[in-house]
Amino acid sequence: MRWLSNSLLFHLQLLFISLCTLVYVGACAVAPDQRDWIKIGQTTREEVVKRYGQPDLVKISEEGDIAIYWPRGSRGSTPRLEIPTAQAGPLGTMTTKMEPINPHSGTGPTNGNLQERPEQELRIRYSAQGIVQELIR
Repeated sequence: MRWLSNSLLFHLQLLFISLCTLVYVGACAVAPDQRDWIKIGQTTREEVVKRYGQPDLVKISEEGDIAIYWPRGSRGSTPRLEIPTAQAGPLGTMTTKMEPINPHSGTGPTNGNLQERPEQELRIRYSAQGIVQELIR
């Protein structure tokens, strides 16, 4: 009887250790970073645009342009953009009116091919020559 309880205890311990090992290995397994293909100092703006499409936002600075890509599901959080337009008014006067614009018009997939999007927000700083200088995470 004592042998049976020791054997059962041993098997339960072995099962517990096996489950802990599986959980640990599963937690350590990470999907490869989608940005690993971008090489600083080598990858061009054209290569990034070919893979990800046009950026959602571009910040222009003295250090270089920063292209910002948002994951596919977060595009709805884009701020509303408006531009002033001039229209002819009565008796030869001009009136201005603010017109909303869609910043994503014309940036969708072409030829029915869906372009890849990064899984997390991606910011890329380019040099004046259009070469990737920095990935900002």
